[in-house]
Amino acid sequence: MNIEAKMPENKIKITPAKGRPMLHWVGKKPLDYVKGFPTQVVEVFDPLNTKRRFETPSYETLKDNWQNLLFHGDNKDVLATLLELGFRGKIDLIYIDPPFKSGADYVRKVELRGLKNLGGIEEDEVSVLQQTMYFDIWNNDTYLQFMYERLMLMKELLSETGSIYVHLDWTVGHYVKLIMDEIFGEENFRSSIIWNTSVPEVAGFKWLSNNWIYSQAMILYYTKSKNFIFNKEYVEIRQKSGDISKKPISDIWNDIENFGGFYGAKDIKTGFQTQKPEALLERIIKASSNPGDLVLDCFIGSGTTARVAQKLGRRWIGCDINKGAIHLTSRELQKIIIEQVKNNETKYPSFSIYKVNNYDLQLLQTEAIELAVQHIGIQRIRTDRFFDGILGKNLVKIIDFNHPLTLLDLQLLQDELKKRPDEDRDITIVCLGKELAVDPWVEEWNKKHPVNKIKVIELKTDKKYGSFLIHEPAKAKISIERKENKAIIEILDFISPTIIERLNIDSKLFKVKIPDFRSMIDCVLIDNNYDDNTFHIIYSDIPEKKNDFVKGKYEIEIAEQKTKVAVKIIDMLGEEVLIIEEV
Repeated sequence: MNIEAKMPENKIKITPAKGRPMLHWVGKKPLDYVKGFPTQVVEVFDPLNTKRRFETPSYETLKDNWQNLLFHGDNKDVLATLLELGFRGKIDLIYIDPPFKSGADYVRKVELRGLKNLGGIEEDEVSVLQQTMYFDIWNNDTYLQFMYERLMLMKELLSETGSIYVHLDWTVGHYVKLIMDEIFGEENFRSSIIWNTSVPEVAGFKWLSNNWIYSQAMILYYTKSKNFIFNKEYVEIRQKSGDISKKPISDIWNDIENFGGFYGAKDIKTGFQTQKPEALLERIIKASSNPGDLVLDCFIGSGTTARVAQKLGRRWIGCDINKGAIHLTSRELQKIIIEQVKNNETKYPSFSIYKVNNYDLQLLQTEAIELAVQHIGIQRIRTDRFFDGILGKNLVKIIDFNHPLTLLDLQLLQDELKKRPDEDRDITIVCLGKELAVDPWVEEWNKKHPVNKIKVIELKTDKKYGSFLIHEPAKAKISIERKENKAIIEILDFISPTIIERLNIDSKLFKVKIPDFRSMIDCVLIDNNYDDNTFHIIYSDIPEKKNDFVKGKYEIEIAEQKTKVAVKIIDMLGEEVLIIEEV
């Protein structure tokens, strides 16, 4: 059944921004209306077996029977959907750590289990076993519109006593402040917090800088109104006489270690380059929310906000476009909740994962683009605001893999070339697919232009360059048998072709042999009564240490009557294998 076909068209009105001053950019367009999207529940973690399962996670349904929410999808779609589901004015605290327009690719560093010297990644080493999570390469206008739209939606969701913290740096902080002045109003600006990110200041590569050493992040703090939640926090100061006094914390934070510090923060390391320490989120959440309040992070990344909110007894909603981020957040939260349940320490012991707008790329888009760059042999360039790289003597433009190459894309290319009258190089366009009208347009263009000729590499049909898109899924061999009222489960074999290919992608390296297939497995999840729709996690095998293996053998309680047992294996890159057996 087409889920979307059942959904009536519903335009959700967005309040106009009325603040001053206003920042202008090419293509600035405020949101007047947005449309919500269908949600599909795909996984439930419910260790107390409360059997909570909400097809549609509306606020009315959840308010007296709360279950935390994790959404996989574009955050603009998720924020619009939350408005449609009744969350307008219900969020007490928003923290986001969005892209900074840094010009960098951000990767998640992945080590296989139990293989210290295989797949290990040093800070200054280019390793084959790393996952590109997102590109932070934007032109200024696109970035500002991206932030503008999402901040407008966040304001709609924020409660009248709510607060928002936006984590930025010097590259875009001043622009985003003007946008927030417009959306939230200058009168609701509370502080620009400076976080000293080099604690202690013994900064490795920063010693080489021929400038003042940059050691700060900017966190913009706004509220919805003048009536807002704020719990003043204090630090202890030891006096020369040995007495300890308390001092209110200022807007300069020198006492929170970053992961780049000499000693490093003491949190679990998730492999995300942009992971923030839990102490930072603990300070923000304690200051601007109370137990039971609702916290939102729609750039959830490594899951720090959700982990800290869970530990501090807050309700939470998380969102990310990256499936690896969703898996990582889920995995770490399961550990926390299991411990809380043992000690009877939480009112919120379950969460559900939803897909929004049927967003489910088999291959993460950013990762697909990076693989295309490697496979085709494109040399990336960071200084050009329009072109993405060079192939031979040609300039390269990579079209967003979420849509085919269109005549509009070609028009934008033509407009760009008009601004560069001295550019005489030919152009290679890389796209996933293309509209039918593209080929005649390109043919006509090439007839008229002795220079700037256009060549299109369409990856879906190109035998030479498109082969990396042929995705061979991970496979597992599992034995599931009934023994009275127990299911005896054993993982007999597992292989992830994607991991093997990553390890062997550079022909200079030896062909890797993995002595234990469990090295490739991140975690194992089990549902003892699978309903062919939603996966209910009743048992999770998540090794405590990075080098530990999953157990691989399990005895699980099952009903006396016939039941479907489902085993989900997730590999180190976040790919899933689901095996179902009726016993």
